[in-house]
Amino acid sequence: MNFTAIPLAGFLIVASSASAQESLVGKYSGTLLLPTQSRGIVPLPISLEITNAADGKLQGKANRSSSAWAGQGCAGEYKLAGTYEGSKLDMRATELGGPAKDCPMRLRLIAEGRKLKGKMGQFDVDFSR
Repeated sequence: MNFTAIPLAGFLIVASSASAQESLVGKYSGTLLLPTQSRGIVPLPISLEITNAADGKLQGKANRSSSAWAGQGCAGEYKLAGTYEGSKLDMRATELGGPAKDCPMRLRLIAEGRKLKGKMGQFDVDFSR
């Protein structure tokens, strides 16, 4: 009887971990709170799509919008790769982005149900499905 309980417990832990990562896959919309010198904090739309979550690794893409107040800056699509451990996600652009191809992107997020909250670089960012 002890032999069946141990493998079953191990299976539940593995299944729970795999389910948590798979539940991250999907499209998120969000807001980046970007401080500016003349207009204070400007909310910029940003989207995130996690296309693959397996074995603690993540793949996806983000699209950072521009605005009349913040300009083109680093607007554009970024391909992302990263990791997931517990509720923490860490994703980085696989290459520089923006119109001049000189902008990095790093997202350090905490998964909270259907929301992801954290930082893009030093700025606050929130996503939801």
